[in-house]
Amino acid sequence: MNNNPLKRIAAILGISLLSLQSFAANPYCVVKGKISGVTKDSKIIVQRSGGDHGGDVAIQQATIKADGTFLFSLPETVSNQLYEFKIDGSRGGFTFVAEKGQVEITSDIKKMYTAEIKGTPENDRWNNFQQFTRQQTQKSNEMNMSGSKFSKEEKLAFFKSVEAEKKRYVDSLAKNFPNSVVALYLAKVPLMMMKHDQIDSVLKGFKAHFSTHPYYVAMKKRADILRKVAPGAIAPDFNVVKPDGKSKISLSSFRGKYVMLDFWASWCVPCRAENPHTKHLYEKYKDKGLEVISFSLDHEIKPWNEAIVKDGMVWKHASDLVGGVKSPVAQKYGIDGIPAIWIIDPNGKIIAEGLRGEALEKLLESIFAPKTKG
Repeated sequence: MNNNPLKRIAAILGISLLSLQSFAANPYCVVKGKISGVTKDSKIIVQRSGGDHGGDVAIQQATIKADGTFLFSLPETVSNQLYEFKIDGSRGGFTFVAEKGQVEITSDIKKMYTAEIKGTPENDRWNNFQQFTRQQTQKSNEMNMSGSKFSKEEKLAFFKSVEAEKKRYVDSLAKNFPNSVVALYLAKVPLMMMKHDQIDSVLKGFKAHFSTHPYYVAMKKRADILRKVAPGAIAPDFNVVKPDGKSKISLSSFRGKYVMLDFWASWCVPCRAENPHTKHLYEKYKDKGLEVISFSLDHEIKPWNEAIVKDGMVWKHASDLVGGVKSPVAQKYGIDGIPAIWIIDPNGKIIAEGLRGEALEKLLESIFAPKTKG
């Protein structure tokens, strides 16, 4: 006979001993519910994103029984963040907030994205947002399926209105609930598309107690990086290898000239498509003081060199050969996508960033066009 009370209770309730021990030791956030369509005992994985460059990180595992019921708890140390709930071997999942209290979840194994999550203030708030987004998605799908009933312009206007409605919803959460982790999480979603002053403005709206929260810290870190590579700042220096893999090139060695710093990679199709335009600009302004430095985010030297030759890139080249957004230089510049261009003046000060096409050409023309005497 089993004399361990925890084991006896676990057997009666049909939950894992690990989960029950966690529940008994520190039942800060209790998560319970039922998912229909489950046919066998399976493992539940609760995970969070590992960050910009890492994979998912499991913070808890538990068991869902063959009848679809489950019960586990999370400690206070992981509270006030959003986590993904997945069933091992099944597609899909849903997100919930680890919050003090009891979170109640009902769903269907075939439609996990429709999970109903309630029981605590933040999960109620999150559930309402999920319902709102599903309604928005349904309206968008109906418009996509409308065929020629609406003109292209009418469809474009409709989708813009849907996006605007979603933004109003998120903005209203931040305004009305400045102590809401859901509002903070949703404010962070478009982070990689925001300028530093936009991030600063968003963060000002949240309560001071969020200053050490991971979402707040990530946003502030991003703003601080972008601030250092915004127009008016001195461009961060680097000292990396040239295409021969041995000799070095530094940005600061080009003081006295205008520099077009172009982040690209041999595997980046849009970057390669821009190279003819870059070549045109270089040929047009090189004798007037323009230097082009193409900084490759390749991690192998062979494809980097092959692309340089094939595209006729007859200007300066640099790389740390780390690859992608893991590149220390790419991280200094807050690179989240390429091509990415900075224009730097002879004193090393950034004049502009993010320009392409006609806007880039107009800026260079304004710099190098002959000045007429007044």
